[in-house]
Amino acid sequence: MHTTRPTVIDDDPAALDTLWAALEPEPGLAMPRIRAVMISTIDGSTTVDGRSGGLGTPTDKLVYDAMRARADLVMVGSSTALTEGYGPARIAEVWADRRPGPPPVVLVFTRSLPDRLIDHCAPVADAVQVVAAHGIPGERLEAARERGVTVHVLDPGPLRASVRSLASHFGASEVAFEGGPELLGTFLSEGAIDELVLSVAPGLVVGGDRTPLATGPDATRIPMRVATVFTCPRGGLYTRWVVDRTTG
Repeated sequence: MHTTRPTVIDDDPAALDTLWAALEPEPGLAMPRIRAVMISTIDGSTTVDGRSGGLGTPTDKLVYDAMRARADLVMVGSSTALTEGYGPARIAEVWADRRPGPPPVVLVFTRSLPDRLIDHCAPVADAVQVVAAHGIPGERLEAARERGVTVHVLDPGPLRASVRSLASHFGASEVAFEGGPELLGTFLSEGAIDELVLSVAPGLVVGGDRTPLATGPDATRIPMRVATVFTCPRGGLYTRWVVDRTTG
């Protein structure tokens, strides 16, 4: 029986060109391109003990760092930013020669702009900025801005249009969306994601709290097609999926 095995990418520096090319976005996508960067176990869980950081392999980190090196902006939900301890973006040394200019700004999305998020963002100035939902109370905006936190308020109307307008405001051509599951579900259902770069960690989670890749109030099918698949000697599977807007 004929079988096809994906390309194996190891830690050899000679493989970096192959990995960088594998993460090249699909030709013809409208600008700005918003690409989700996620990791899950084989059974679809995105966290262990409430965090995703323990799932990755060294190759997963190469993928994650490459996507940040490619991005003009990083977008992330407030729960993920607080749980994972997000700070200013850094460009990994292994990819630094491929990126001109400074690291991307991190945009943290929030519905309520709580004091905890303001406290988290205030010390890092404009390296981490906040994106608040349309209709956020004025006193919340004032509280953040008094602490020196830059807050952008989404335009009313469809999320897809308001998020792309915000990215265009920054002059971004490529955006790395880094979760979490609830915000990913919203972005996908609203058509605000163009691609999904998904690392499948070589393992399962048995028992405990399970967090799926994307969540939402209603079941919504998002047609996708695989564009790139590769693996590494440690057994992880790395994929790039394109949202198929021509189907269903």
